[in-house]
Amino acid sequence: MSMSNFNNRFILLALLLLLSACQSVPEPAPEPEVVPEPVVEVTPEVVSTAPVSEPEPIDFNQQLYEQAITALKLGDTEIGLELLFELSNVAPEKPFIFTNLGLAYLKLNKMDLAEQAFRKAVSNDSKDAVAYNHLGILQRQKGQFENALEQYQRAIDIDQGYAAAYLNLGILFDIYLQDLGKALQRYEKYQTLTTEEDAQVAGWIIDIQRRINASTQSQG
Repeated sequence: MSMSNFNNRFILLALLLLLSACQSVPEPAPEPEVVPEPVVEVTPEVVSTAPVSEPEPIDFNQQLYEQAITALKLGDTEIGLELLFELSNVAPEKPFIFTNLGLAYLKLNKMDLAEQAFRKAVSNDSKDAVAYNHLGILQRQKGQFENALEQYQRAIDIDQGYAAAYLNLGILFDIYLQDLGKALQRYEKYQTLTTEEDAQVAGWIIDIQRRINASTQSQG
């Protein structure tokens, strides 16, 4: 074989190898499997979105106030909010207007405005247990647990029979402050204040008693 033919065959072989390499495309790496994060169920606080009624005669537009409360009861939150906002300008000294405003804002998930309304309510009336309870809820959601405890306790000091405040305080002690004994006391108090026993809370009480007993046995 002549040197010229050998060189030609070598060049042809090299071209074939190069062409084969260009046509061979590596398969893409498989997509990493996306594992969904587990759903953690967090027990919600008791949030009352029922409008607050004023037991005493009021000296401003009673009809407008009743329209606002009726709208909230019917679920027409935007209309009720608009009427309450109008009333807040007419009678800014009336705390129950701002408590209802706070409840309406909560239903619309406007937490900052709800907190402002509740703080206005307690600044006008330091005995507004409903507003204090909901301030506690909002503080808990911010992770300000000690402030939440203070607000819940104020609500209870004002109204010893306020079941929702006891339950919210129990949840705070149970889940966030990890004080099982105090949580148990508040849950049991809540049960005594309700007309019908809350089956879910009854389950929490049993679970806490079990955990307390297990902890006592392990220490013994």
